[in-house]
Amino acid sequence: MPDHTLRLSSGRTLGYAEHGDPAGVPCFYFHGWPSARVQGALMDEAGKKHGLRIISPDRPGIGLSDLHVGRELKDWPALLEELAAHVGAEKFHVIGWSGGGPYVLVTAKTMPERLLSATIMCGAPPLTFLGYEHMFWLYRLMIRIRHAFPTILGLLLRVGEQVSKGKPDRAPLKWLLRMLGPADRAVLARPEIFTVVRAGILEALRRGPKAVIADADIYLSEWGFEVGEIGMLIHFWHGKQDRNIDWRYTEKLSSIMPHVTTRWLEEEGHYSLPITHLDAILKQALGR
Repeated sequence: MPDHTLRLSSGRTLGYAEHGDPAGVPCFYFHGWPSARVQGALMDEAGKKHGLRIISPDRPGIGLSDLHVGRELKDWPALLEELAAHVGAEKFHVIGWSGGGPYVLVTAKTMPERLLSATIMCGAPPLTFLGYEHMFWLYRLMIRIRHAFPTILGLLLRVGEQVSKGKPDRAPLKWLLRMLGPADRAVLARPEIFTVVRAGILEALRRGPKAVIADADIYLSEWGFEVGEIGMLIHFWHGKQDRNIDWRYTEKLSSIMPHVTTRWLEEEGHYSLPITHLDAILKQALGR
């Protein structure tokens, strides 16, 4: 089984999964929102090909991990240090998809000497700094509901959980998938991809919507550090057809950072880019 748990020094439990090459170079994968450690399964085949041991932790409150009330983004590196010690990873790569992006950045800011590379695919931006102008309308609606009617947001997430259990070729899930661009719809039409994406959403909600909302609150809060002060090289990848997180956020973010590479894929979306171009993404991270 790829699932594992670790008892942290705080007494809380941290869940994580392992995929890829068990004898490979450690690579921590930070999942999106709403998702969980199971999303790391999408990197299993590529991890084996490139000799990477993919370790994907559940964030606090998600999946197998206990909730950490009052958690901030800056709490992440200390947690990662404990996990790295537990799995015997002195130096490692970090990769974040979507909501995992900020966790790559805070790790790069806090422990650059431990990192072999840092990569962000279609990453979430610092919204308090860059604003909500380019946000997907559904996310903007959820943010408004979060501020005004938090109880209703919990109910909506419960509805979303039930919708996610449906068949992708039938309403109402079929209607939601139509909101995505053609490249994303094509990728999610592949059963092996859709199954993992859906499993991540359901696993995120296994402890209830409170934990998922707490995870989302990180993106709506101050990050506690200046991204422009990150000294190590960050690799950014973003599809210009991404309707979940607009590529212009990554363009603005990367423009204020001193050491970055950027790849804009004209025809790729939020789901298609990390799936279709994973081989190239890992080759860049490994310097090949």
